[in-house]
Amino acid sequence: MFIEIRRKSLSERLKEAGCPGEYTYSHTLGGRMVVRMPDGEELTPGEAADRYGIPVM
Repeated sequence: MFIEIRRKSLSERLKEAGCPGEYTYSHTLGGRMVVRMPDGEELTPGEAADRYGIPVM
């Protein structure tokens, strides 16, 4: 018996939750991956997940 569990990436789950930001690299934070919101605010992926109620683990 083989059981396969697939989970969507955090970026997909954020989009489905209505997060208007986009994943990008932040030059101001030393090249870290961030979610840049339309107003220019930069959130870490974990902060964005908290804001939109998405479990990370």
